[in-house]
Amino acid sequence: MSKEPNILILTGSFGDGHLQVARVLRNGFQKQGVRKVRVLDLFAEAHPVINQVTRYAYLMGYGVAPSIYGWMYTSTRDMEQDGMFARLLSSFGEQTLRRILKEERPDAVINTFPVSTMPELRQKLGMEIPLAAVITDFALHQRWLHPAIDRYYVATEDLKQGLVRRQIPEDRVVVSGIPIRESFATPVDRNTIYGKYHFDPRKKIVLVMAGAYGVLQNTRQICKILAQDPDLEVVVVCGKNQPLRKVLETTLADQPSIHVFGFVEQIHEFMAVASAMITKAGAITLSEALAMKLPTLIFRPAPGQERENASYLAGKGAVIVFKDMDEFRDRVGPLLRDERRLGQMRQVMAALQKPFAADTIVKDTLDLIQSRIRMTPVHR
Repeated sequence: MSKEPNILILTGSFGDGHLQVARVLRNGFQKQGVRKVRVLDLFAEAHPVINQVTRYAYLMGYGVAPSIYGWMYTSTRDMEQDGMFARLLSSFGEQTLRRILKEERPDAVINTFPVSTMPELRQKLGMEIPLAAVITDFALHQRWLHPAIDRYYVATEDLKQGLVRRQIPEDRVVVSGIPIRESFATPVDRNTIYGKYHFDPRKKIVLVMAGAYGVLQNTRQICKILAQDPDLEVVVVCGKNQPLRKVLETTLADQPSIHVFGFVEQIHEFMAVASAMITKAGAITLSEALAMKLPTLIFRPAPGQERENASYLAGKGAVIVFKDMDEFRDRVGPLLRDERRLGQMRQVMAALQKPFAADTIVKDTLDLIQSRIRMTPVHR
């Protein structure tokens, strides 16, 4: 490659997952010596006030009225790219993106958020640079798809076949997995982790991911049910949700086997010592669990992509879904003691895991850039 490539990664801040994936990819490119990598939240850059308002509405709707969000997700799942709503979505940020493309002159653009602004603009401008989309779920939504996209990076072979059924050429789809941080593929010493956090090595640890935004429902009740088992320690992670952390610390103060944490940067350490995890069905957390082969229980997944993520992985036998508190109360204890079932889940997760997704995407993107350079005619 004659010059150092310049990569533009477009993302969105509606939930943390898209931005997490963008940052992991940026680190992956930089690890390969590519220094010119820009992560851009296009909507926030182009319309900061509208972005804040809609982001707040998204989070409120997701947490307070998930059925409305689920309806919106389902009703737009098969929308056509040339429909009025799709064209409206793709128009947001167009002028800002035109300016940035002129300033940055990227050699490749990667979407980690399902917005068609770049594909539409590429067609309008007749640009030849490679354009890719990293689908950050285990389920397919039409908003990710556009005929101007050169490459799709997906979590599973099943998802690839879903794209092929929608007339996406098979050679445009790479089963990479969903990018996660390198730490989830790095072995850790369990005894060191037990000592670091003062956990009891004689007990099983259940990790409860309470969530920063779409909060895991009934977290307090879940923790109290788990705490009734004298052979368990419960580790609750609240992320950056400080009000939730304060509530749990206050209401669970009489439960010595429950440890409440806020944001934990080294969350892979908790996953490494846990026997099981209870969580929402966000695709990033689930990908991390697959990489760690950590049996995962999902409580009442929210309508939309989380429910579809949970349904897909439950169908594979990698996770178990609880529909309500009565089912959780009746089944969780026997399940956590069923080593045969937990072992089967680990085997399935080992078959599904792709902990080096970022490396796959980085290498393939650089190959695409090189191929495009070779195809460009030289004018003398």
